[in-house]
Amino acid sequence: MQTHRVLILHNEPTLPIDHPDADSEHDILYTVEVVSKTLIRAGFEVVRLGTSHDPGTVLEGLKQLKPDVVFNLFEGTADHGNTEAYMAGLLEWLGIPYTGSPFHTLTLARYKHLTKQLLQGAGIPTPEFFVVEQLPVPPCDLEWPVIVKPAMQDASVGLDQGSVVTDQPSLEARVAYLMEQYGPPVLVEKFIRGREFSVALIEAPDLRMLPISEILFVEKDPGYWPIVTYDAKWRPGSRDYEATPPRYPADVSPKLAERIETLARQAYQLVGCRDYARIDFRVRPSGKAYVLEVNPNPCFSPNAGLAGALTSAGLTHEAFTVDLVRAALKRGGKPPSASSAVGRLTRRSPSTAAGTTAREVQVRAAKPGDRESLTNLLNGLKDLPPDDQAEALRSFDAAVSRDQDRDYHGIVAERQGQVAAWACLGRAPRSRVAYQLLSFAVAAPEQGKGIGRRLLQASENWARKAGGRVLIAETVNHSAHAQFRQFLLRQGFRIVGDVPDFFGDGDARLTFAKYL
Repeated sequence: MQTHRVLILHNEPTLPIDHPDADSEHDILYTVEVVSKTLIRAGFEVVRLGTSHDPGTVLEGLKQLKPDVVFNLFEGTADHGNTEAYMAGLLEWLGIPYTGSPFHTLTLARYKHLTKQLLQGAGIPTPEFFVVEQLPVPPCDLEWPVIVKPAMQDASVGLDQGSVVTDQPSLEARVAYLMEQYGPPVLVEKFIRGREFSVALIEAPDLRMLPISEILFVEKDPGYWPIVTYDAKWRPGSRDYEATPPRYPADVSPKLAERIETLARQAYQLVGCRDYARIDFRVRPSGKAYVLEVNPNPCFSPNAGLAGALTSAGLTHEAFTVDLVRAALKRGGKPPSASSAVGRLTRRSPSTAAGTTAREVQVRAAKPGDRESLTNLLNGLKDLPPDDQAEALRSFDAAVSRDQDRDYHGIVAERQGQVAAWACLGRAPRSRVAYQLLSFAVAAPEQGKGIGRRLLQASENWARKAGGRVLIAETVNHSAHAQFRQFLLRQGFRIVGDVPDFFGDGDARLTFAKYL
């Protein structure tokens, strides 16, 4: 069997260790070490190449090392952040497969204000803003307060408690400070009061949203602004760090989760992200959600938000690392089309498609005549193991039999006379108030259209009417079940049990629960 050579390409830190922004730059060395060990354990031949200001070292290194694929951890240099995109462009030019987002996406996302203009043009809500390219600062026509950011920095560089201002003199002073420290342009954005969420999206291989995470602002001091500052992200023990604990997954209603997912997918596709990205949101108390930023190639450290979201979904940082390499090898070194992402977004609106389908669906109790339709549904799920298919049919037969227990119930969602989704529930052993979701399946062509959500709501309603207070679902920590795990988390379930290696080496049994 061929052993592929993986080159881990990363930036060498350029800032001195005592520089105020050094933490965000030096963190990459730890990430490189973790990724290297993971890929070696997976059987790859691993080499490393660190570089900073001289692109000649990259060209020479690629020529000598001859990698089959590049794991791209190059984040750009601290004094020239655009080099992050240049590196991806160089790899595309040379025809070398690499992980992460392509050149055109990294270039666009580097300019926060251009990304926001693109979001506005696509009808995706983002806070109102203007850009300052040079002094003096024009009069602010946005409602106070506003937040002031470097328009071409990431990792919360340039953000502290002085970033939110409430009057013109303070705005002018803050813009002048950022101009001096980081140069133009400076982004001035309306400050949105409310909750802050982050959503990681991955392609493994299909695009999926990981469970939503939330930054909890716990500081009650009236002089404290609830924002994710540089200290909050990089300096454990600081007030801002202690005041912004993350929650994985976030506690959100199904309606808000659906809205965030729709916007996140649209933003991901619009900007042309690939492999993985993080979308940051602010949500007003009214429930209106705004996209703050689109972050392709977010921090890949096992201590960062992406890793936390993977864990919430029942996935692992190690397995996803290997999946990225395999995906890059599969697609090869062909340059991506810069227009393909926008085309995917504009062909169909997910919210419209889901709403139309939902109105056509009838949810009802299962009956014996549904067995053939259910069999066809299960046969169409190519990733469904045979044992799971057989178990689903056994639960169907039990649910529709005449001598079934009164607390054992089958439900189908029907569209145009065919079973589009199926669920079976039963009362948990030795419990009067706990019910189990014994089987749940949605036909492949119907997935992502809201049918599964309607069926689960009907299941919850039935369990609630039967006296249930909690609904339990069990699944396996395996890639074939990742979509179902994410679906449960989006619908308000929480992981309450994890038995490693229950179904075999590396296949844990995960127990989810939702209180009714």
